[in-house]
Amino acid sequence: MKAKRIVEIEHFINIKNAVTLEELSKNFNVSINTIRRDINQLVKMDKVKKVYGGVESVNISHSIATDFNDRNIEHSEDKRHIGKLAAQKLEAGDVVYIDTGTTTMHILDYIDKSLPLTVITNSLDVMNKAVQLESIDLFIIGEQFKKTTRSFIGVDRHSLLNKMNIQKAFMAATGINVPNGLSNSEVEENYIKQLVMKKSKQKYICVDSSKMNKSTLLTYAPLDSVHSIITNQPLPENISDFAEKNGIEVNY
Repeated sequence: MKAKRIVEIEHFINIKNAVTLEELSKNFNVSINTIRRDINQLVKMDKVKKVYGGVESVNISHSIATDFNDRNIEHSEDKRHIGKLAAQKLEAGDVVYIDTGTTTMHILDYIDKSLPLTVITNSLDVMNKAVQLESIDLFIIGEQFKKTTRSFIGVDRHSLLNKMNIQKAFMAATGINVPNGLSNSEVEENYIKQLVMKKSKQKYICVDSSKMNKSTLLTYAPLDSVHSIITNQPLPENISDFAEKNGIEVNY
């Protein structure tokens, strides 16, 4: 029984790519301690890898927790196209949050250089572009720089972000699907994303087609919390149906 369960757990992790211990416990109807013992055995066999808050497949794809520079190369034309579409949503006087990511970093490349905006971000690349535009008032959040994602982390409940009223948020994700919503694989950034979604009136998710029907370690928002999906091609049928039923705008 135990041997069969361990094989099934390995298969489940390989399908999901990354899961939490709580998810495994619920799915296999065993205690957290039992799951920990099973995971330890799989780790010894080099079948899975422990990460903060959960476990990953050793066969995990490049789209998850990949180095920023590598991700920037992948689907680069599609990401610039999405950035251009997102820029069209900006209006004079908007208070906007631009998430860290290799897609969202292109948004400011396509705005009118005289457009007055207040930009809030934790992205080094967005910051570097914003400081070159005199019409932008810039707020940086986060106290610690993370090189792999070129982002600032370290936001807590006392952060200025908690007091900000954001009109439009342009969010990145490493996975988007119907049951798990918007997900990412960076634990340190998850709280920031959750807080931004809570503080924003309009939420735009900017993802290329390679992220569709994917789910990574942590969900930061349900899919029905999004106002608009900005992507590079028509959505998969299941996500398209969900968007239509929930009044989510789709742009590609």
